[in-house]
Amino acid sequence: MKLHKYLGFFVVSFLLLGLIVVSQWRNDQREIERLEVIFANDTHNFLNVEMVDKLLIQNEPLSHIGVKDTLALSSIEAELEAYDVILNAEIFMSQSKLLIVRVEERTPLLRIIGEESFYVDLDAVKIPLSDNFSAHVPLFFGNPSDEKIKELIFLIQKVNKDEFLKSQIIEIENQKGKYFFKMRSYDFLVEWGNLNSFDQKVMKLKTFCKYLDSIEEQPNFTKINLKYYQQVIASS
Repeated sequence: MKLHKYLGFFVVSFLLLGLIVVSQWRNDQREIERLEVIFANDTHNFLNVEMVDKLLIQNEPLSHIGVKDTLALSSIEAELEAYDVILNAEIFMSQSKLLIVRVEERTPLLRIIGEESFYVDLDAVKIPLSDNFSAHVPLFFGNPSDEKIKELIFLIQKVNKDEFLKSQIIEIENQKGKYFFKMRSYDFLVEWGNLNSFDQKVMKLKTFCKYLDSIEEQPNFTKINLKYYQQVIASS
């Protein structure tokens, strides 16, 4: 009698466990019904929802992805991040068949204008120009090598740490290893030289511009040179 009792208990338990497993399996295999695209920091200068939708459709038949198909989701994330504009992509599946795609765009630091024109970000990744958006970043005229691009990124990081330089430097050139800047509020060209003694050059430039702002009649010159120790040399 006890044997039949225990046997019945095990049969019922086994059937319940089977139902739970089947239910869970069906739940995991459910196909998505809706897609929601979220942009990190609500910033989407290069992309919009429609563009992300197209990328997703091109890369994966989303309608066949299960709620917990983590391998497929990871694959889609990697494919999205291979797109030059996207820094990071995260995909979540909810139990209500909602696919949430969170996209973070790359942030341009500098725009290169040469035989090839593009933006670069902090990681030296080349970002294609957009017909719908123009980033307010300094322009560099020339055809820099990959090593020169890394040096330019270092330079822009230094510039962006100083509020005066960040607001004033709008164009950069490099001639025979010497940097030249054009400024937003002043008509003269700044010959910066190499990147040595950077802080001292910043101080000289600020002092010189402050002096110009304090006088009514502006001197007649087109270029200043900051290369020399404790000197600012102006020339026509």
